[in-house]
Amino acid sequence: MPMRKWRPQDLDATIETFRRAVHELAAGDYTPEELEAWAPQEADFGAWERRMEDSRGWIFEINGKLGGFITTDTPGHIDLLYVHPDYKRMGVASALLELLVADAGAAGVTALRTEASRTAKPFFEQAGFTVLRAERVERGGVTLERFVMERRPH
Repeated sequence: MPMRKWRPQDLDATIETFRRAVHELAAGDYTPEELEAWAPQEADFGAWERRMEDSRGWIFEINGKLGGFITTDTPGHIDLLYVHPDYKRMGVASALLELLVADAGAAGVTALRTEASRTAKPFFEQAGFTVLRAERVERGGVTLERFVMERRPH
């Protein structure tokens, strides 16, 4: 499989993938103002470095390019899962989620949680997650809706 641990040299490609995924893949679910608040044009590289250093992350490479990434910031909590728009609907998110599930299971973690966007909610539902509640968060003075979701072992 073309997956590996996230490395600091992946930071630029990670930020680009995040920004493009938000602005291109979530555009049908959020307003332009919401998209810009969620993924601003000017990324805070220091904040991204800290976030990634404090996480366990994996990337999916396709022909040497970052096709998607997933991170967990605490055991059982999926912090980030984004797929580059060029590789949407190719199984990248599913493969990354399977890797994280296996890694969590090896660590004895069986329940997973995440906060999913409107765009990501159907993906997580298909992967066996259920919505615990909707919530609103503020980003750059703009309120965004997301869903707290959980997947328990069968």
